Amino acid sequence: MRKPISIFLLIIVVLSACAKKEQPKEKVFPVKVVTLTPKAISSTIILAGTVGSKAYSLVSAPVEGSIFRLNIVEGDNVNSGKILLYIMPVDQQNILGQAQADYEQIKTDLEKTPEQNRNELAEKLKEALERLESAKKLYKPIPVVSPIAGTIISKSIEVGSNVSTKQALIEIADLKQLIIKSAVSEEYISKIQIGQNVKVKIHSLGDGFLSGKISVITPGIRTESRTADIEVSIPQETRVRPGMTALIEITVEQKQNTLIVPQDILIVKPNGDKFVFVSENDTAKMIKVATGIESNTEIEIISGLNNGDKVITMGQENLKDGAKVKLPEVIKPVKGEGKSK
Repeated sequence: MRKPISIFLLIIVVLSACAKKEQPKEKVFPVKVVTLTPKAISSTIILAGTVGSKAYSLVSAPVEGSIFRLNIVEGDNVNSGKILLYIMPVDQQNILGQAQADYEQIKTDLEKTPEQNRNELAEKLKEALERLESAKKLYKPIPVVSPIAGTIISKSIEVGSNVSTKQALIEIADLKQLIIKSAVSEEYISKIQIGQNVKVKIHSLGDGFLSGKISVITPGIRTESRTADIEVSIPQETRVRPGMTALIEITVEQKQNTLIVPQDILIVKPNGDKFVFVSENDTAKMIKVATGIESNTEIEIISGLNNGDKVITMGQENLKDGAKVKLPEVIKPVKGEGKSK
């Protein structure tokens, strides 16, 4: 009788063991955190602009004619009032040309005429020469002067070039008063001010920045673009020339001693609510937050987090509220390790 009882007891033990299902272990997610401490944050805008000059002039032809004399070359520095060139007006040029042609024709005829018949032609030649000399004294080239002091940036004419009235001839700019012209959206107008320092990047100069200062903000808004024109003054720089393209970096908001987190850790719900995960006692907690100023990579936290919170910055993609998390182990150096002998 003992043997059947033993077998029966064994079967009961085995069945009881099978009936007890093994409880699954709770999954633990590896994460990385940063401990929040107050920092500074600033928000900037980047504007495209073109280098110009505070003192600039495009000299044009006052009359139709031809360039009689040119007194400058590109790169020359000129004072206000300097004579840049002379233009012979086309009507005066025609009169002088006709007087010259008449004189040359009579002279040719005289040379072909026998000597005994030259008296009449000689008298006509004398009269033609007098008319030519009188025309030269009466009809002179018109001087064109520089309206400003500056540097000759470009010219589009040479001696003998024919020009029309109001045709652009010479470009002059004061390289000591360089500016960058741009436009700023109306939403930022109230956040910038005259005298504000900015950073300027000139494309052709590489990656370096120049310092600049906002010198003009126009009071009106362009209705078609909803922007206002601005000017940024920059220091004299021998490599910078009018016409170059530039970028202007302007700080529109900034705050000191505030809590900030990386923008890419924010979880934004379809309704616009924003959350971040923090680690408390190896547990992930989803915290609703309100945000403020944004920089290129970071964002201010106005409410929801506190100084000293451990915000999860890596591994949060698969987390849920209440999930178990594990922080990287901190390897403590062996006592005495790293000491120099």
